[in-house]
Amino acid sequence: MATEYNIGLIGCGNMGKVWVGAVGGHPDCQVTLVYDPDLKLAEERATKCGGKIAASAEQVVAAAEVDIVLICTPTHTHPEIVALAAGAGKHILCEKPMALTLDKCREILDVCGEAGVKLAIGQTLRFWGAFLEVRQQVANGVIGTPCLAQVLRGGATGVQRVSPEGTGADQVRRRWRFDTRYSGGVVGEGVVHELDFVRSMFGEVRAVYCTVTGKEDYEGLVSPRMIQAVLDFENGSQATVRMGGTVGYAGGGSWVSGTEGTLVFDAWEGPVRHHISGNAEPGVLICPTTSAYELELRDLLAAIENDDEPENSGINGMRNIGLGLAMYQSIARKKRLEFVDGIPVDVPGDYQYRGPSSVK
Repeated sequence: MATEYNIGLIGCGNMGKVWVGAVGGHPDCQVTLVYDPDLKLAEERATKCGGKIAASAEQVVAAAEVDIVLICTPTHTHPEIVALAAGAGKHILCEKPMALTLDKCREILDVCGEAGVKLAIGQTLRFWGAFLEVRQQVANGVIGTPCLAQVLRGGATGVQRVSPEGTGADQVRRRWRFDTRYSGGVVGEGVVHELDFVRSMFGEVRAVYCTVTGKEDYEGLVSPRMIQAVLDFENGSQATVRMGGTVGYAGGGSWVSGTEGTLVFDAWEGPVRHHISGNAEPGVLICPTTSAYELELRDLLAAIENDDEPENSGINGMRNIGLGLAMYQSIARKKRLEFVDGIPVDVPGDYQYRGPSSVK
């Protein structure tokens, strides 16, 4: 008989909603206890999953029936809640980004290691449709040795105009995700997924150089913002990762090229086109349709049952944070930053990105 896992959910916002649906599709898992300071959200999630509402995060982690704690709270709360869960001996799936600084990532790794619990960080994109198909095809050697990639996180944007002082989007947004006292900014909360994807194929980063363009005023029209990073890997390969928008154009897609071919895709769901030298038309690869969240959950359960590390391990999450913070530092200092063992050597452990989106 398959093992059954009871899951305690802390954080019932949008990602909590996504995870309630994902867990509901797994035959051996169920969300039995939920908590959110917003009682209405907690009631909605509890109604959906058939679980009970807890009065606090402490009550969730202390519940004897809870095997796994699922953390879907704002980024700045992750270290404290992980420590609560680990202290109670619970395995943990914590949404990305892992934390706001490298020191906080290390704190998370230490408490989980001391408690002997499994920790997975929600870098879901590596399990998603085209990204998963490309990773599997690269691992199977269909493009030979992978050596170059271009990955885009972006899309079409409309014409942007200069807003009167105090009415622009940066001034009126007050959600935590747009306040870098509490979030990892656009890199930590967004393109960190694509950073994780390229690292999953190419290994550890040796150096990064990153720039940002846009938000310039051209006679009342504003150029879209674009972040561009060039990643050099220890194995000699290279990837360019971009995040931003282009006026009226969704972008040119993403590709991974090797010594014997190239894999290209335009949408997360695929398909993936396999280009081979000498072939007039590329082969078309249909991508997996299983929910990426379900695959991510399966990966953690396998790690628990086999006493192994999940793909989305804590050290992997920390290296993604280190890369994102190094990109911010590269922009600010206009220089290339070096890495040792996947961690930037010139980024202080307590450095936290505090960009222009911060609420003063």
